Amino acid sequence: MEQLITSPLSLLACAMAFVAGGVVKGLISIGLPIVGLPFLTLFVDVKTAVGLLLVPIFASNLVQAFEGKGTFSLMHRFRVLMIALAAGIFIGTALLVRLDQKLLLLVVGAFAIAASLIVLLKPTLAIPPRVERALAVPVGLAAGVIGGMSTLFGPLVTIFVIGLKLDRDDFVKAISLLYTIAAGCLLVGSILQGAAGPTVLIASSLCMIPVYFGMVIGRRIRQMIDPALFYRMVLVFVFLGGANMVRQGLGF
Repeated sequence: MEQLITSPLSLLACAMAFVAGGVVKGLISIGLPIVGLPFLTLFVDVKTAVGLLLVPIFASNLVQAFEGKGTFSLMHRFRVLMIALAAGIFIGTALLVRLDQKLLLLVVGAFAIAASLIVLLKPTLAIPPRVERALAVPVGLAAGVIGGMSTLFGPLVTIFVIGLKLDRDDFVKAISLLYTIAAGCLLVGSILQGAAGPTVLIASSLCMIPVYFGMVIGRRIRQMIDPALFYRMVLVFVFLGGANMVRQGLGF
């Protein structure tokens, strides 16, 4: 069931997709699967595209998660969300091998559009500390199930963390920590469910090379961006990624 990329032009196009995803990832801490998945499905089936993204998603977030200070304090703060996210991921990977992928793209894309619009239309949205813990379980489970089926656990988690009003660096680190947990569980779950075989996993590991190159570029750009613009860019990329998912699901 693994579909290999054999055309040199396709290989180059896919490499560029990973570079672009890495730039977005380095810039706003999200965007690798949202950029990569729709483009990759032009050349391979959805299951293979998900498999190719597994290692880059995990490794790119691992790099960002442990840069700088405050890693363990953020892990303590988000421990409940991380546990719920992990549980949802394993449920989602079990569903990945059973559900129609076009329908999945439609659902996830529509969700990403709705989530981004809610925050764009209500920029003062904030989650008070007393509500944060209560929302962690449902947000983590929902994001995990969606992510396990598509790698797109990002939109709901991103909207949740934006609502906490963290500063830019803490936002990047928190998102990266959450994504690292999710991506690690996604990698394990996909292997256990047979959604990613050895060939795809080896190719996925090699895909980290263009992703890391893109991340270096993105990180340099990030230091020159205003925090308010930074958050708007996050939401715009979530919206565009969702629209692209819907387009793919509709077969356009």
